[in-house]
Amino acid sequence: MRFEVWMTVLLMASLVTLSGCASVSAPAAGAMGDAAHRPSAQPVPRALVRYRRTSAAAAATLAAPAFEYAYDVPASPDLQPIFLRVRDADLLRSLPEVQAIDGMFVLPRRLRFVTAECGEFGAFYRPGTGEVVLCYETLRTLYERGQTLQRSLGLGDDYPLRYTRANLRFIVLHETGHALVHLLDLPVTGRQEDAVDQLAAILMLRFAALNETPDEVIGNLRMAANWMLSDSTGAYNLNAYADEHALGEQRYFNLQCLIYGTDPAAFAGMVDTGDLTAARAAGCEREMRQTARAWLRLLLPHLAPGYEAYEEEAARYIGRTPGR
Repeated sequence: MRFEVWMTVLLMASLVTLSGCASVSAPAAGAMGDAAHRPSAQPVPRALVRYRRTSAAAAATLAAPAFEYAYDVPASPDLQPIFLRVRDADLLRSLPEVQAIDGMFVLPRRLRFVTAECGEFGAFYRPGTGEVVLCYETLRTLYERGQTLQRSLGLGDDYPLRYTRANLRFIVLHETGHALVHLLDLPVTGRQEDAVDQLAAILMLRFAALNETPDEVIGNLRMAANWMLSDSTGAYNLNAYADEHALGEQRYFNLQCLIYGTDPAAFAGMVDTGDLTAARAAGCEREMRQTARAWLRLLLPHLAPGYEAYEEEAARYIGRTPGR
């Protein structure tokens, strides 16, 4: 069994009842509509098709949910419509990747997901309270960015919502990565921001909702990559180079490399369209496998009761020679 299949069974076990969740607050996400990211005629990667599998037996053994969800009332009147929309749609609970890992790990405390007014664009993890916070201002900014792309590229009316949802999924998963590093005391060498970008990408690639097609899954990640270039100017000062986050352009190509590394044959066209350089693409399959193996090693010891049966297969995968 390939690692991709094993991880799907493991991390999609709690998705048995979530086949319709992706459309609660927005239409199912699709591929990007700009010229560099239009859906191609390339074959759907076989590996991604297999991610749709799940296990009812595994779902029945899940521990009690480890996450909580809340929607804080904003003080600003212009944020009220956003609050009402996300609260009524129970947006946080509808994110399939978050639901896939709810109850999966033995955490020292419950992790709480909250939407709130922040006064600026952003999302963050609060170690003191164990909260992943998504700002209402972030949803507004993402939607406006989606509207700009829709108008400039002649995209469909549903594009702003699809763009918003794809990016908020990546953003929430990025902050969830910070939470897991903190709560599980996971060792991270190098920049933690890069590591949790990788985890967010892996979760989105492997554990989308059951009603999402492989093309839609890849489209979500490409829309997330697009946002990373939204403030790109090519001109930076020392503060930008010294920041804990990589430059937007670097995060963009890192994410594209993980996409490509999932199935280089299926995504060979990414090099032709400029989404990835040939030099970087040459090592992306190895990079994707190394990233997945590393996160598996970190998370496996923290599995909740009911997931022990997967440890032997995981150990076989970890023990395999890289590149095979």
